[in-house]
Amino acid sequence: MLVYSLQLNLELGNVDSNMKKIYDILNSRKIKSDSLVLLPEMFSCGFDNDNLIEHSKKTPKIYRELQEISKEKKLVIAGTLPERKKNEVYNMGFVIDNGEITAKRPKVKLFTPTNEHKYFKAGKNIHIDITESSAGNLGFMICFELRFPNISYHLRKKDVEIILVPAQWGKERVEHLKILSRARAVETQSFVVVSNTVGKIGEVEYAGHSGIYSPWGDILDIERNDEGVLWADVDLDEVYKVRNKIKMEL
Repeated sequence: MLVYSLQLNLELGNVDSNMKKIYDILNSRKIKSDSLVLLPEMFSCGFDNDNLIEHSKKTPKIYRELQEISKEKKLVIAGTLPERKKNEVYNMGFVIDNGEITAKRPKVKLFTPTNEHKYFKAGKNIHIDITESSAGNLGFMICFELRFPNISYHLRKKDVEIILVPAQWGKERVEHLKILSRARAVETQSFVVVSNTVGKIGEVEYAGHSGIYSPWGDILDIERNDEGVLWADVDLDEVYKVRNKIKMEL
């Protein structure tokens, strides 16, 4: 099975431009059918926090358009979008599987140094779970959540096979992203797919270094400092080969 990660530079608040870039990639020959595609965190608008309510109004249409692409190309598409519920905005992770939205869960750990907690409502720990999909058992660790081993431990107990890390991770912490991404693959004996932004978006410089990691901790693909489409041909049997080779009691 082919797995893709998109590393993008976004235009802060420019939903139309950002989505055109993403739709063009998803519809292109770069993305083969019957595959998994991970998009970055808040890929429609970036952290344009003062305008989140307006951006969230466009999210239902984005879901519908992604569902159409997913159905046509038999894709599993995942990422996060701003979603409004009961006058609160959530950073909402989602999975679209062959045209159907099969899972959603809000970001639980908000990054307070950039004031996410002032603009978003945090999800609760009960929201952390896996979703069974045509691409395997998927679990989210959304950006800052990558730092929390209790989340990866919980996903491992639920038999996660692929951990999805949609992110907007700052450049000054790039070494943390590289270390933690690989560590989560090794400790959970799972594939880890990281989709990060790159370059300057608004006033923030982002780290790039999106990657795809094997359950053994091998780097299957990585894009450091440029926009690009990462990919790897993964075999979920490798998850169980590694887990049988080094048994870890949970």
